[in-house]
Amino acid sequence: MMEILLTSLGLAVLFLALGVPLMLGKVKRNGVYGARFPATMADDRVWDVVNRECGVLFVAGGAVAGIVDLLAIVGVITQDVGLYIAGALVIYILIAGVWLWRYSEHVARDTGVAARDMEVGRTTPLLVAVSCFAVAVVGVLSAFSTPNRWLGFRVPATFADPAVWHQVNLKTGLTLAVLSAAFGFMFLGLRSMTEGERKRLFSGLFVGWLAAILLVAVADTLFANSLAR
Repeated sequence: MMEILLTSLGLAVLFLALGVPLMLGKVKRNGVYGARFPATMADDRVWDVVNRECGVLFVAGGAVAGIVDLLAIVGVITQDVGLYIAGALVIYILIAGVWLWRYSEHVARDTGVAARDMEVGRTTPLLVAVSCFAVAVVGVLSAFSTPNRWLGFRVPATFADPAVWHQVNLKTGLTLAVLSAAFGFMFLGLRSMTEGERKRLFSGLFVGWLAAILLVAVADTLFANSLAR
């Protein structure tokens, strides 16, 4: 458990290191680092406002995760929390990314950036679709995995008993694979739609995908605990 906690703490520190320069407005518009949306890449003013907010979200998430990890390391709270912090950070930043994307469009309208200046295309749905298919592959691999440090649905109940690991990961992995593959094909379908249709549907699909993953995680945690009793 300590190894997992230290990894989680390292991720929290990375969030802080990435977030502070953005929050202070030290990062200029570029093609690698920062909140890179069509609106932020179209105008320096939009970039500055949105990336300062992005930095705040990174720092807040990293600080909360780091504090929880430190409390677990010194024994104030259970070390099992390390199993969830890294996953919670990933979900947090994905949800924050959707909010920042919509916020960037709001700032662009207030700043006077015209829609024609924003390069809104088919790349984002394609990238998310690839991510969905990657998660689907991981789900299939997890479904047929044996207890290990890197792959599978890793909660205390599955670690404690290989039989519980097999039952839970078979169910979780295949469910996750089917859901993510389905969402992947839906994101690919957005590429053939008009720009307005993509804007209307992308956020809903993205949040729906994250909610489905979260629901699977909660349901299978309860399932694992019931098998372990």
